Amino acid sequence: MSNKYGILLNSNDFSDNIDVVDTILNLIREGIYDFVQLMAIPGSYNDVHAVVSEKMKGIDTVIHAPHFLKGIDPGNRELESSNLKKLEDSRKFADLLNSEIIVLHPGLGDGEQYLEESIRQFKLLNDSRVAVENLPYYPRPNCKMHGTIPKHIEKIISEVGCKFCFDFAHAICACNSLNLDIYKTFSGFIKLNPTIYHLSDGDVSAIVDTHLHLTKGNYDLKRIFGEFLPQNSIITLETKDENRSDVTPWVNDVIIARELENRIVV
Repeated sequence: MSNKYGILLNSNDFSDNIDVVDTILNLIREGIYDFVQLMAIPGSYNDVHAVVSEKMKGIDTVIHAPHFLKGIDPGNRELESSNLKKLEDSRKFADLLNSEIIVLHPGLGDGEQYLEESIRQFKLLNDSRVAVENLPYYPRPNCKMHGTIPKHIEKIISEVGCKFCFDFAHAICACNSLNLDIYKTFSGFIKLNPTIYHLSDGDVSAIVDTHLHLTKGNYDLKRIFGEFLPQNSIITLETKDENRSDVTPWVNDVIIARELENRIVV
């Protein structure tokens, strides 16, 4: 067996970018990619669930819940009701598509009280499909996050009973912000037995994640594959590009990933 690789779609693509949807889903049906990671945009389910159900029939799917850019912050008690409401579409899409994973970010704020609040709100969701994702320390200037280091994620997993999504780029950015060793931190995260991984390229000295296509940055991808990605991993290639009508860069991403994987396996 080999790794399974996922490509990104947004739920509102099914109303706004149906040509992009068809092009990307063809990559799944042709066996180039293995699954879709669907970002569940709040308020989109009622408008698109019928076309999503039709188009995604037989397609393996991971759901990514929205995060602070959509006004969701589990670290903020005052947003509890709003958070739960905005996350309902994620659960509905997961039900619709028989998804076993809903990737969810902790919230904003650096401190034990924020971490504890995220844990409390994760518990309110009470959904075994949730996989907490590690975060960068600075998602934007003058804004800090928790869930950035292995001990935070370990605490969330142990208290909530959820899964873990390990994002390599987020870990690199957090290490650069917090003056931590990147590869020792990777090892700490890997000990938590991730269910799914997020991979892209970027600047290994940066504190902000840029989601570059593979080999367009300077991450040590060979070392990542050789030391930190077990065989038969589930990996979303979280690479982004403005021109989504040309899928060539995403095809190249998965070709590069499979080549790296095969070199390690052999």
